[in-house]
Amino acid sequence: MSDNKQASNPTQPNQTGKKSATKSGGGGRFFIGLLSLLALLLSGTGIALGYKVWLELNKRMDQAAVDRQSIAHEVATIDESIKLQSFKKQIENNVSSINQTVGELSSQIENQAKAQKGIELAAQETLQHVNRSQLGWGLKETEHVLRMANHRLRIERDVPGTITALKAASSRLHDLNDPRLLPVRESVSKQVGKLKNFPYPDWVGISLHIDNILAGLKQSVIKNAKHQQEKNSADEKAKPNNEELSGWGKLVDGVKNSINDSIKVTREEQKLKMFISNQEAQQAYEFMRIKLLGAKYAVASRDDDAYHQELEAALAWLESTDTLYDKREMIEELSELNDINLEPELPDITEANTLLIETMETINNS
Repeated sequence: MSDNKQASNPTQPNQTGKKSATKSGGGGRFFIGLLSLLALLLSGTGIALGYKVWLELNKRMDQAAVDRQSIAHEVATIDESIKLQSFKKQIENNVSSINQTVGELSSQIENQAKAQKGIELAAQETLQHVNRSQLGWGLKETEHVLRMANHRLRIERDVPGTITALKAASSRLHDLNDPRLLPVRESVSKQVGKLKNFPYPDWVGISLHIDNILAGLKQSVIKNAKHQQEKNSADEKAKPNNEELSGWGKLVDGVKNSINDSIKVTREEQKLKMFISNQEAQQAYEFMRIKLLGAKYAVASRDDDAYHQELEAALAWLESTDTLYDKREMIEELSELNDINLEPELPDITEANTLLIETMETINNS
């Protein structure tokens, strides 16, 4: 009995396990079904809500389209309004006038800034002048004198005046008594030596020489006219005496002498010859006078080309004409004047000024 009971007992736990397993499986299915139902409900709810939102969105889009059309219509209506157009034009005019005023104010501000900058520069320069030492003032004065010397040489071609200005600058440097200025004084002395050895023409002497030639030209013309008159009268008196002429020769010579002895014809020939001689002499005098006056004006204006053109024209005329006698002396004088160069190449005297500026910078930086 006991063995049968013991044999039957092991089957009871197995049956119990199957029942518990069956219960747990049924509970899991229920839970899954519940979750599925909930998910289905949620999805349905979401679809319903999405549909509702979509309807609301379409409604709002339709309303926005209607509002946009109404706004566009109102804007079009507003643009067609005369009052609004006039107000718009008034606003545009006001804006353009304001822009123009702003532009003018901007330009005035820029001009004011430029003027202020100029005032600042002038103030700085004034301060430099005020704070300049006695040596600085002396150096500036010397620099100005050297510039004026170069000006007189280059523009006015005044060599004596340039030498005087350089000597004044050297004297001013000597008064400053600074050993650093010794190279500048040496350079100034070198420039003075250049100018003293420079073969500059004597313009005053050339003008006076031309005046002397003009004064002697009229006397020479009068003398040549008298000489021509005397020569013509001498030619008329000096006739060859023919000896041992034949009968026909004596007859022809007698006819010629009778014609030449006519007082009327002889006097008319003399008057005509004198008139032609005086006229040619007067023309020669006027031509030479114009050329020499042109050369004198060229000397006064330092025009070397015009000076040589006038003299060469006068020389060419003198060498080609036979109106004037004893013209060799005048040709030699004009040739000597023509050999003079009114504008020789000027020496460079800027070395002293450049050296002085470098020395001033060194002194100011020290």
